Amino acid sequence: MLRIECEDIELSDLILRGRCTTNRLYKKLSSNASFKTDLAKVLKKMKMVNNVSELKDIGSLHYEPLVGDLLGYSSVRIGYKSKYRLLFTEHEEGIVIKLITISEHYGDK
Repeated sequence: MLRIECEDIELSDLILRGRCTTNRLYKKLSSNASFKTDLAKVLKKMKMVNNVSELKDIGSLHYEPLVGDLLGYSSVRIGYKSKYRLLFTEHEEGIVIKLITISEHYGDK
């Protein structure tokens, strides 16, 4: 089972409490019930695997290690038709994924 840590306090508020008061993007997303449901489903799926390599077996996540300017990060899609992706770094010591940010997917403008 993956343990998920969140380094961003505002993102943590959105994930744990469903709200955010300071970050514009997170504040907007906190009022979107569909997004919050999709985010909860993604996090549940991520927690169910035993290691990071199993994320690629869950097709709905569209897990991918990133390249270019985001080299060193990985991402999963939040929701089926969502333009938002959860970006994170992977750490194998104790199998921890540290969540970094929610980002609009580069191909969805």
